[in-house]
Amino acid sequence: MILVYIKNGEKMFKIVGSLSLIAGLRFFGLFVVMPVLSLYAISLNIDHKDDMALVGFAISAYAISQIIFQIPFGILGDKFSKRNVIAFGLVIFIIGSLICAFATSIEMIIVGRIIQGAGAIGSVISAKITDLVLEEKRGSAMAFMGIAIFISFILAMIIGPSVGIKYGVDKLFILTAILSLLSIVLLYVFVPKAPHLEYVSISGISKYANIIKNKNIMILNISVFMQKFLMTFAFTIIPVSLVHHLGMEEKYIWIVFASSSIIGLFMIAPGMIISEKYKKPRGVLLFAVIFFALSYILMGIGDTNKNILLYSIGVVLFFSAFCLQEPILQNLASKYPKMQEKSLSLGIFTTFGYLGSLFGGIIGGMIFNQFDFLYISISLFIFMIIWFFILILLNNPSVQENLYITLDRDIDNLDSINLIYGVIESYINKSQKLLVVKYNNKMIQKEVLQDEIRKCIL
Repeated sequence: MILVYIKNGEKMFKIVGSLSLIAGLRFFGLFVVMPVLSLYAISLNIDHKDDMALVGFAISAYAISQIIFQIPFGILGDKFSKRNVIAFGLVIFIIGSLICAFATSIEMIIVGRIIQGAGAIGSVISAKITDLVLEEKRGSAMAFMGIAIFISFILAMIIGPSVGIKYGVDKLFILTAILSLLSIVLLYVFVPKAPHLEYVSISGISKYANIIKNKNIMILNISVFMQKFLMTFAFTIIPVSLVHHLGMEEKYIWIVFASSSIIGLFMIAPGMIISEKYKKPRGVLLFAVIFFALSYILMGIGDTNKNILLYSIGVVLFFSAFCLQEPILQNLASKYPKMQEKSLSLGIFTTFGYLGSLFGGIIGGMIFNQFDFLYISISLFIFMIIWFFILILLNNPSVQENLYITLDRDIDNLDSINLIYGVIESYINKSQKLLVVKYNNKMIQKEVLQDEIRKCIL
């Protein structure tokens, strides 16, 4: 509720905190098995324990259904209550978790992971935040959600290897189901319905066309694909490399993951300050790409030379890069699309991310035992150079501002407001009787825009 947030920051914190906790608990359920799932999958596939392609598929299988259902869930989020859509997705996630918990084969793990992924609510949670938070505060909200996710990530890196190896990975899946049930309770207790918004409608085909033609949105889609590709690729090969190449005992791998993710967590705040306060999100994203490139080179050299210290430094750089990019990518993905395209655009954005996750796990598993890790790292380094130059073309959204006008009566001429020179879009928050106009501050001054809007609504 936009006006409620202006007047009551404590309520905004409670609502954003609840949504962030729900996102964090869901990601905890996905992350907590990641450090040990490759080893667990090998144990279930003992007759073909060298089949790393199947192991990689078990890790990234959830991405298949995420890819299939992300856009449909985004469309459902536009048409129906986002709160109910999120709850429905969490129920599906619980079912998949229970199947994995009682799996007796790697094939059952794959089926369970696919069903887990069918609860594709990531974009709907992000869209819910954009509905309830002022755009000027959205960067902080996304950063808060990013911090919640990474706290869950750190806990997952500690709990996953330690609890999973001691008590069994099946117990981790049961824990995941319980936490998802808790998320549904939080959703209905603390998260309100979104305000009713009114805007100029765009047909489905035109929405897709606008998104595809938007250079900035497509660059972000490519970027999230690359980021998630590198993530699942890393989760596929790092545990196996640490244990089978560098001789680390399984019970100690959590130390590498936990310490690296804690260091990465401290990168979120400076990254968001540079992105939001100094309006340089592109610079932070580019800096993170450099970190990604260096991380894989160091891991490749460390693996080849059996140098666990160098390898661990590479892992630290990897998590630092990931933490730098995650909240900024999520925030920018909600800034470029228009309000009536937002859920669909975020659905496409998230789909690209899960495509990256899928290919990262499968390709990582397929090539890890086929080539020296150093050669793999060099190949990835080349792709990251290409990614770097693509990101240079991204426009910083610093020229976009919002004007908020309280309405004392209904208006029905948003088309004329949208035709004002410099206006990007406009919509009405019917619940709060508020006109919101997004404009380019390089094309029109705020005072001039206010005068033009008055002429339109008089």
